[in-house]
Amino acid sequence: MKKALIFIILISAGLLFANPIVVGPYISEVYFDETGWSVELYNVMMEDNLDSCKLACNEGESYFNLGIPFPPDTVIVVTNNDLQTPLDINPEHDLITTFYDDMGISGCFYGTLEDYVLSPTVEQSLRKISFWNDMTSLYIRFCKDNTPSMGTINDTTNYKGIFCGYVYDSQLNPVQNVEIDYQPRDFNIPSIYTNENGYFEKEMYAMNFSCDIHLVALASMDSIVSIEPDSMNYYEFVFENYVVGVDEPEVVISNLEYHLSNYPNPFNPTTTISFNISRKNAKNAKVEIYNSKGQKIDELSIPDGQSSIIWEADNFPSGVYLYKLIVGGKEAASNKMLLLK
Repeated sequence: MKKALIFIILISAGLLFANPIVVGPYISEVYFDETGWSVELYNVMMEDNLDSCKLACNEGESYFNLGIPFPPDTVIVVTNNDLQTPLDINPEHDLITTFYDDMGISGCFYGTLEDYVLSPTVEQSLRKISFWNDMTSLYIRFCKDNTPSMGTINDTTNYKGIFCGYVYDSQLNPVQNVEIDYQPRDFNIPSIYTNENGYFEKEMYAMNFSCDIHLVALASMDSIVSIEPDSMNYYEFVFENYVVGVDEPEVVISNLEYHLSNYPNPFNPTTTISFNISRKNAKNAKVEIYNSKGQKIDELSIPDGQSSIIWEADNFPSGVYLYKLIVGGKEAASNKMLLLK
């Protein structure tokens, strides 16, 4: 009877197609703290325990302990204590998958720009969201949430950020009516367009998006952007061999995209500064900290491959501080943060 309930389920790294009926423990939220990991599961049309279920990550897999109650249409939070063999789930980068009767049910992967979402910082969780690709196809993704709600229904706040910035030509003139088509998103949500000042702004889920930037029929480019929750995520895109008003130019496009934010903000006494820079520029990048008088008070180098660094402000007084991302000796982006002691 249990087998008869299982319809065709096609899942690849958290991607759910063709509006199927899902049977099994579905990952709805993931959280890391000093004690380790915890995963929130939702029971869809399954029996009332986890006896036939297992959890997997890049390190390996393990069945759950026998007899764990899990009534249908409820959520529970599981940890290593609920597994027959402990798993070392990596908070920086991993793929977490649930199985029911050896069938893959739900997946969450994170950690790089190519994944759907970067790894969560301290006090953030990864929560499930859904996108309708068309009237029949549902995409399941995970985004960052600044207010984890493990064991309860996900809240409706603190899991979105602002994607904003400018599009310029090679002489840094603003380019209007540029279309920014981004995925994933609901099929009936329109693209983003720049205004007469070349500026764009839109509230989006705190995750990674694949963007196509189009200038009418002249050119297009691809880019991946990462959105942090409760933040202004600033990007610039530059058409290097295009000048506004020139007919049919030879267009070669590159982009400058310098996402810069910090969390928590306000903070005491440490905050994580996140950014996105290309590999080419990573070796020449650093973060500078300025006080309210415009005096540089600290400088943080960026180790190769890192997308965030921690600023420790134990020795600095409360107040507003300006932090700048310096790439190749030039200021690429800046933002403000508030230290409250």
